[in-house]
Parts: sequence; structure tokens; C-alpha cells
Amino acid sequence: MQILKKLLSLLNPPERKRAGALMGMILVMAFLDMLGVASILPFMAVLANPEQVQTNAVLNSAFTISRHIGIHTPDQFLFALGVLVFVLLVTSLTFKALTTYEQTLFALMSEYIIGKRLLEGYLNQPYSWFLNRHSADLSKTILSEVGTVIHNGIIPLMTLMAQSTVALALLILILIVNPSLALGVGVVLGLTYAGIYVLMSGWLKSLGEARIQANHDRFTAVSEAFGATKEVKLGGLE
Repeated sequence: MQILKKLLSLLNPPERKRAGALMGMILVMAFLDMLGVASILPFMAVLANPEQVQTNAVLNSAFTISRHIGIHTPDQFLFALGVLVFVLLVTSLTFKALTTYEQTLFALMSEYIIGKRLLEGYLNQPYSWFLNRHSADLSKTILSEVGTVIHNGIIPLMTLMAQSTVALALLILILIVNPSLALGVGVVLGLTYAGIYVLMSGWLKSLGEARIQANHDRFTAVSEAFGATKEVKLGGLE
């Protein structure tokens, strides 16, 4: 939760509103995915056994209602189910593409806005503030670390929320169809991911700290190499 709060604190109020709207799109995307999966079940059932149009209460009710739009035979009903599955699939994929586009746009604009804010903050500091700071370290924070936070923090977080929402929606669907299977799958998945998080979180934290230090050294070495190039060349000090 502390990491989540830190990530959210980087966003200004307009960005948080946009993030909220994006989460709404993610929820709609999850609902469309669930509908797409749910629509396949009756289609496959009728395709495997057309007699279920008469024997299954739900399918029979749908077949009876569909007679008002000109569907009178099981073959016509099967064709209508296929069209419905196709339309839901195309709608789901189209909305998912739009959501992915908005996610990418949000992430890149956040990278730009946070980097711009950092640059303005650094430039507004007094002279004494720069005495104990290397310019390469400041450049690293703006040009590299902000992108890392966005692409390895905010985007994965949004992807995690999106995929978790889709998984939860599918688990609810399975719960409606087969409660015991849904509970079993939910428990197994939950324990698996919790175990992976417990085992990997400490190691990933140490790797992150090492990466930050290595990135700092990398920027410092390149900055110092190019910063004194003219003096080195003129003095023959290669």
C-alpha cells in the first residue's frame, strides 16, 4: 500500500481524475471480456447438441424470445448465436485496443509531466543546493528514473489492476456456473501469487537499489567523460 500511495502522490489532481476514468474503462473492458466468454458457452452447447434448444430451460427461453425477430429453427438460432459471439468478440477487442491506447497515452503523458515538474523544481533551487549534487545525477533522475517509474511501476500497476479485474470477472462467471470449481481455482491462484510475491519482493527490492546505483554511475561516467573532452584532447591526456 505504501508503494501505491507513493505512485499516486506523483500524479497531480487532473492526472488522478484521468486515472480514475481509465480505471472505469478497464472495468468496462473486464465486463465485455466476461460477456464474450459467457456468450461462447451457449453457442458451443447448441453446436455440440442442437436438441438443447428444446431441453435446456435457458436456451429454450432465449429461442422462444428470438422468434419475435424471425428465428424459427434451431439452425437459425445457432447462426444467431454465432453472430452474437462474433459481435461481442469484435466489440471486446475494439474496446480493449482503445483502453490499451489510453493506458499508453496516460503513461507517456505522465512521464512528460513528472519530468517537466522535476526539471522546474531543480532549476528553481538556489546556487548552494547544486554544490553537493552532480549534474549527471539530476539528468539521470529526469531522463531515466522517471521513465523507469512509469514503465516499471505505473504501467505494470495498471496492467495488474486490468488483468486482476478480468480474472475476477471470469471467476465470478465460473462461480455462477460451477461454485466449487471457482472456489478451488480462486484459492489456488490467490495462494500462488501471494507466495510468488513473498518470495520475490525482497530480492526485487535489492535488485532495484543496485540498478539505481549502477544507473547513477553510468550517467556520471558518461557526463564526466564528455564534460572534459576538450581539456583532455588539448592537453594530450587521453
